[in-house]
This record gives sequence, C-alpha cells and structure tokens, in this order.
Amino acid sequence: MNQRVHLVQLAGGKGLRVGGETPKQFRITGRGPLFAVSLAEFLLLPADVGQVVSITVTAPATWASVVDEALDQLPPRGQRAEPGSTRTESTWNALQLLSEKFSPKPDDLVAVHDAARPFATAGLLAQLVKAAAEAGAAVPGVPVADTILQITSGSSAADYLKRETLVAVQTPQVFRWELLYEAHRWAAENGRSFTDDGGLVAQRGTAPVVVPGEQKNWKVTTDGDWQRAADLL
Repeated sequence: MNQRVHLVQLAGGKGLRVGGETPKQFRITGRGPLFAVSLAEFLLLPADVGQVVSITVTAPATWASVVDEALDQLPPRGQRAEPGSTRTESTWNALQLLSEKFSPKPDDLVAVHDAARPFATAGLLAQLVKAAAEAGAAVPGVPVADTILQITSGSSAADYLKRETLVAVQTPQVFRWELLYEAHRWAAENGRSFTDDGGLVAQRGTAPVVVPGEQKNWKVTTDGDWQRAADLL
C-alpha cells in the first residue's frame, strides 16, 4: 500500500488563551514555527505506507510570509488558504483550494491536523492512513482519565457515563478525499458547523474507525502549555 496523502494544517485560530500578540501557532520554537513542527514530522511517513504529496495551511494573510517561508523549506508543494469563522469553514476553504490546485483523486487521503498539536508522530499518521484506506475515515483517540457527567439542559440532573466506553479524540484525522469533500460541501450548503471533521463525516453516515492515539499528542492551549512545549522543542 502506498497512499497519496494531502495534509491540511489548521492554523487560523487566534490563540487568545496563550496570551501575547503572536498567536501560539506562529511562535518560534527550537524547530521553527509551532505550526510547522508537526508538518515536518508527518513528512517522515514510511514510504511503504504512503507519500505526502501536498500541504495546505489555513492561516490569516497577516501571517502569509511566515507560512510561505516555512512551506518553502518542506519538500511537497505547499499553499496557504484563508481561514473561516469556524473550524468547519476553515477546513472547507482548504479543501476547495486543494481541489483547485492539486485535483486529488477520489481515493486519495486527506489528513486534517491542528497546528496546536506539535507532538503527533509519523507513526500515528501511518496507522491512521492504513485504517482510513480501508474504512474511509479514521481518528485517533485516547482513554479518558476523568469521570465524565452528561448534564441535561435546563436540569440539575446528570448522568454518569461509563469511562471505559469513552475516548478523547485527537488529530490528525484521516479521510478518503471524496468522502471528506462531499461531507464538507453538505455542511457549507446547510450552514452546519462541527467541532471536528470526524463528527461531520459521522453525521453523513460514515463512522470513523478509532485508532489508538498518543498521550504525548497534547494540545497547546494555555501559556503554561506553550512554555512546556517550547522547552520540549
């Protein structure tokens, strides 16, 4: 198996919880801008699994020069797409530009990743590519450590959910091109927004396969997270 993989990196957020004037994804680490760290790692995808053939980064025009400079240092052809007002809209913008510039084949795969998760590995991507090539969609999940309550709207009642049946979903999430594109077309036409692409695809009838995620694939959210990530990088 040698799949063609297109990377979509979502870097359009404002990163306000980290603080400061520079959004977290554009801050410089020992391995370059934060958003580029995982991109460089994903290019280590084993050749017998797949090959990254394009990179699309959603980022505001004000950061275009930073994005372009980083993409110039990576092997596959790269491009910047304008972010939207929601995560779903940002991904749709990236997919439309990807369709226009690179004309993916129906069975090509798309890996959608959050720029704020710099520690995802090529090994994780490889497992997701294998699963998505067979099932059409695959997401990484890790066991939930806390007890989770589901609160009924308008009521103080809460249901205790079985922790052993729950996972916390991460990125990258990998999908067959045609499946993801058509799901996002539907969302755009109907004004729908989802917290992740796996949820959107599931809504359209294809439940993603869950691949074991990585505990170290945590998300940089607060200033403390940023300091920890900067030290590790």
